[in-house]
Amino acid sequence: MSNSVHLARHWWGTLDQADRQRVWDSRHSYLAGDLVESMANAGVPVVSDGRWSCVSVGPTGFTVPTTVQQLLQGMSQISDGNSPHESA
Repeated sequence: MSNSVHLARHWWGTLDQADRQRVWDSRHSYLAGDLVESMANAGVPVVSDGRWSCVSVGPTGFTVPTTVQQLLQGMSQISDGNSPHESA
């Protein structure tokens, strides 16, 4: 799991500020497919059973993968919880 978390942190570090905000805003709803694809390209585990499923697929996108949820939770604990500006 530590490798997955490392990959999630590395992926987060490659995002520009606008995409970080999009991920942050989606942490309790659904991620856009392009963000999920960028995670997969960075090696973050997002595929289950060979499908683009992350945690689950909803009508408007994909839920946040577990490793990214953990990353965002950690950031919210060390910040005011409203800012995606923390660098992992």
